[in-house]
Amino acid sequence: MDFKAEIDNLKRRVGDLEGAVNVLSGRYGNIQPELRSLERQGLEGFDRVGIALDRLTARMDTMNTQVWGLRDDLPAIVEQVLTHRARHDDKVETPRRDGEGCD
Repeated sequence: MDFKAEIDNLKRRVGDLEGAVNVLSGRYGNIQPELRSLERQGLEGFDRVGIALDRLTARMDTMNTQVWGLRDDLPAIVEQVLTHRARHDDKVETPRRDGEGCD
C-alpha cells in the first residue's frame, strides 16, 4: 500500500473541495449585496404603498364624515330652498297659459 500516494490523492481532493467552496463563497458574496438591495427596494415599495393607503384611508374618513353631515343637513337645505321658492312665486305673478290676463 502506497501511503504517500494515498495522502497526496486526499490532499488533491481536499484542495478541489476547498476551491469549489471558495468559488461558491465568491458567488454568494456577489449575490448577497444584490439580494440586500432587492430586499431594501421591496421594503421601500411596501412603505410607499402603506403611506398611500394611509392617505387614502384619511380621505375616505373625511368623505364619510362629510356625507353623513350632508345627510343630516339635507332636510334643512331642501326646506330652505322650497321656502325661498314659495316666497319668490308669491312675489312674481306667473302668466296664464290660456292667454288670459295678458294685455
